[in-house]
Amino acid sequence: MELKRLNDKELFKDKKEILRLKKISIKDKELFKDFDYIGSDYVFSYIYMYSELYKLKIYHDDRTIIIYSDYEKPLFYMPLGDTEYGIKLVLQYCRNHQLKPYFTKIPDSHIEIFKFMNYKIEEDRNSFDYIYSNSSLTTYEGHDFRKQRNNLSNYLKKFIPVYSSDIVSNIKKCKEFTLKYYDKTDVVQPTLKILDCIDSLNLKGGIVWNGSDMQAYCIYEEITSDMAISHVELTDNSHRGVHAYMINEMSKNMNVKFVNKEDDMGIAGLRRFKENYNPCKLAVKYSAYLGV
Repeated sequence: MELKRLNDKELFKDKKEILRLKKISIKDKELFKDFDYIGSDYVFSYIYMYSELYKLKIYHDDRTIIIYSDYEKPLFYMPLGDTEYGIKLVLQYCRNHQLKPYFTKIPDSHIEIFKFMNYKIEEDRNSFDYIYSNSSLTTYEGHDFRKQRNNLSNYLKKFIPVYSSDIVSNIKKCKEFTLKYYDKTDVVQPTLKILDCIDSLNLKGGIVWNGSDMQAYCIYEEITSDMAISHVELTDNSHRGVHAYMINEMSKNMNVKFVNKEDDMGIAGLRRFKENYNPCKLAVKYSAYLGV
């Protein structure tokens, strides 16, 4: 890709207001339909799911889509579409509002444009996506999956579980399960939000039953012919091995090569858990900012 510098006067001459940010709605899904998959952060269902928790807003025109977060500090996702144009818009917006331009969740594929524009670059380890071989999760073969095999065996000795894909008809029960076993806002709020939109976002899911007792459920999305994203995996953790069983069954129901289980948000326990399932790749992401 040939990079060129844009003239600011030409760029902003017809714009009365730079970046008219608005709340994200389910209707914004259509804006993303023509963009190829580049990572979990730029999949609309993920954005919508976390839009309230992370105080996300959106700007779009015929050249770019820009996601803004005001969660802990003002920051911007990498602009989609014409990325250089989007960066310029953000820079001018920050000048107008006396903000420091800070970009996050930048994938490897787009980092060069930020270097070209003299941004300082840092790895954003808390945002790395965990990518798994789906075939490995369906078999748990090899030494690296010994713990999963043991947990699964222990679970199957105690229960006779059934994995069903009828999550749409059990949304109310999934909500009740979530509120019963989880109390942290960063889990409960986005999960309840996405449960209300499974059909409209074309999501899939599964439930682990032991008789009439729900012991776990998951929500996922097949993004491409090769990649699925697992948005939600919640379990009754009093049952050892239920997560190993659910992941195994969920993967058997996916017709993909790889599963993206998103990032760990810098949570130590979640990082250990995701590492224990032996990702075949960590999708590196970066943050970018202008030096003083």
